[in-house]
Amino acid sequence: MPVVQLVPFDLQTSPPGRIMAQVGFWASLPRIVRGLPVARLLMVADNLRPEDVLDGFRRVAVPEEELPAGVMAYRVQYEDFIRQAVQETRYMRLYLVVDTTLDEEGLIRLLGTYGIRALPLDERGIPMPFSAGDAAWDRVVTDGGVWAMIRSRLTQSGALHPRVLHRLFALEFPVWAALQIRTFSNQEALGLLRRKGISAQYSKAQGEAAEEAQIVRQSVRDIRYELNRVGTALHTVRLYVLVGAYDESTLGERLAIVRGALPLDMEPWEASPDDIRRVFSADPLLETDGSPLTTTGLVILTGSALSYRRRTETRGVLLGTDTYQAPVVINVFDDRSPSYNMVVLGQTGAGKTFAVLLLMLRHLLLGVRLIIIDPQGNIDLSFLGAEICHKSVIGTSAASINILDIVHDEIGNQVESVCSMLTMLGVLKAGDNLGRAVLDEVLMDIYEPLWGRVAGTEVPTLEAVQRRLEGVASRAVLPAVRDTAMSLATTLSPYTRGSRAVLFGRPTTVDFSLRHPVTVYDVSRLPQQEQGGNLRAAQLAILVADVNQAIRQLRKAGDRAPILFFVDEMGILMRDAVIASYISAEYKTARARLVGMIVADQDLHSLLGPADERGLHHGVPILANAAFSLIFRQKGSEKGRIREFFPDLPDVFVERLPVLTQGTCVAQLPDDLLLVNVRPSMLDRIVLSSRLQDREQARRIIHRMVDELSGGFPVEQEVVV
Repeated sequence: MPVVQLVPFDLQTSPPGRIMAQVGFWASLPRIVRGLPVARLLMVADNLRPEDVLDGFRRVAVPEEELPAGVMAYRVQYEDFIRQAVQETRYMRLYLVVDTTLDEEGLIRLLGTYGIRALPLDERGIPMPFSAGDAAWDRVVTDGGVWAMIRSRLTQSGALHPRVLHRLFALEFPVWAALQIRTFSNQEALGLLRRKGISAQYSKAQGEAAEEAQIVRQSVRDIRYELNRVGTALHTVRLYVLVGAYDESTLGERLAIVRGALPLDMEPWEASPDDIRRVFSADPLLETDGSPLTTTGLVILTGSALSYRRRTETRGVLLGTDTYQAPVVINVFDDRSPSYNMVVLGQTGAGKTFAVLLLMLRHLLLGVRLIIIDPQGNIDLSFLGAEICHKSVIGTSAASINILDIVHDEIGNQVESVCSMLTMLGVLKAGDNLGRAVLDEVLMDIYEPLWGRVAGTEVPTLEAVQRRLEGVASRAVLPAVRDTAMSLATTLSPYTRGSRAVLFGRPTTVDFSLRHPVTVYDVSRLPQQEQGGNLRAAQLAILVADVNQAIRQLRKAGDRAPILFFVDEMGILMRDAVIASYISAEYKTARARLVGMIVADQDLHSLLGPADERGLHHGVPILANAAFSLIFRQKGSEKGRIREFFPDLPDVFVERLPVLTQGTCVAQLPDDLLLVNVRPSMLDRIVLSSRLQDREQARRIIHRMVDELSGGFPVEQEVVV
């Protein structure tokens, strides 16, 4: 019998119609089950504790004995922080038990068509209240205490609303609940209603009994109208609630609290241990008695269970806490995610870069390789140790990048990329077809003898392009070709021998081996956007392309470690159509290479980039292929654009964006949408600080922790790693 875990949603952040989307599933139950058309919702409410979060982290983290000393010290601090920062949080897990003709995967897909997200059971299975016990009247006595079960009466009155079960789930003690559902076929429902109507119509009762008969007749008419005109079905439902305690006195108090938390009339049930096992297991429960409900009422009742959302994911690293103070744990490389990519938006000072670095640093504990492009030069992770972190400062004589580096698998795409960057640098004018043809000939002359024979960075520099252009200018027959070649060669001079030669005219000396777990590329020395935006964009473009090519080489060599690649100031790379198209294509195919690309910018206008000749923004595919989105403080003028490109964001979240405090963001995750307060530890605040004195303090702290872990004595002197 298939049993799946249902993923609840938050009633506050979900569309109003999401509860009613499940109408079709419950109405079609007789057509998809074997035998009696019954199904059962199992609900387990308990507390999520810091130990649970730590246990989930350890399931996916690198074993301690495999961690280098610096990373091990950071892990010890992280686990201590989890114990202090995570509070006990109430949660509810929901399971569906149905004897269907479909297998588990088919049932999950079917539920998805009705807006119900479901997952296969994990290794934990369905949590059971106890393993064995003895019956004692209406109690079950176990080694851990005493238990009692109550169930809803067959006759109910009152109104249902989407929060009808929320008070039950919010109680401070563990609660097990089950909702048994039977669906009648249309023929059975009409026959039952006909008998009820006839019985009430010809009843000879008088007084109050006559009034009750009149109510029954009216109810039958209403139900028949709903079944015929709306297309719903008739159901019977019964709610079972199991409560436990250490002693009889406490159990009595808890039973009274449960009755008060439910708007349904409940009655005691003298359930044996076998009865309880059948109710809360995958075994079929052939109970058919229950209170009648139409599908509309049923989906409100089941929707109440589905809409009590508290995040319970523990297999990953902590980002922060939500508005319920529940821990928000993320694993970017969860196989259930449609992609591993992330988009981060936030104004200067909103905390977006800090949050990304915090998330990446904690992912290092999961065995993830980190690649960071640092636009401000204030990222210093040297406290991890030289064997862990490698940093290259781009734009200096010690770390130059050649724009002729091979970054494409096809020679035509490579030539197009170089021409695009030369256009950005002002060497080739846009629309100059003759100049494009001359450059194409020169670049093909350079690449063809080398293609497939050398590494990506083992290619000539722009000086070789200039020499060949001068050769074309000296031997070309047509004057126009000679003039164009000479003009291009002359325009290249600043990049081969002039002031910009240090940036563009030398072979690549940057280490793209990615052999360190953490690689930081400091691009703060490049010309600033205001001084030379195209120069900066060209260098960043070739840097990103070289990194992606290095990742491909790693994968070809058999390296399977997940990689997080963080690119800040993404809008700069979106200016040129060819480069923007290349970046968005790499972004879309990153999952196949086990790469999670994180792009950040201040606002959507910059991230989307200018429209090309077809009116398309190359930033749109980036948004479409991002499974994770973090939106920090935005200007009020951006609210319209946010609504356009994030249509699932509730208005209450969009209206709060301009007033979000530092470190608070709206997080759109593959399975959730919530407001998150990023939670760094004191050590995180120090190691990710841009202040020089904090960097030195970080080294001392990590060195002291490493010394303590190795059994030595703490040292006070400064140690430069």
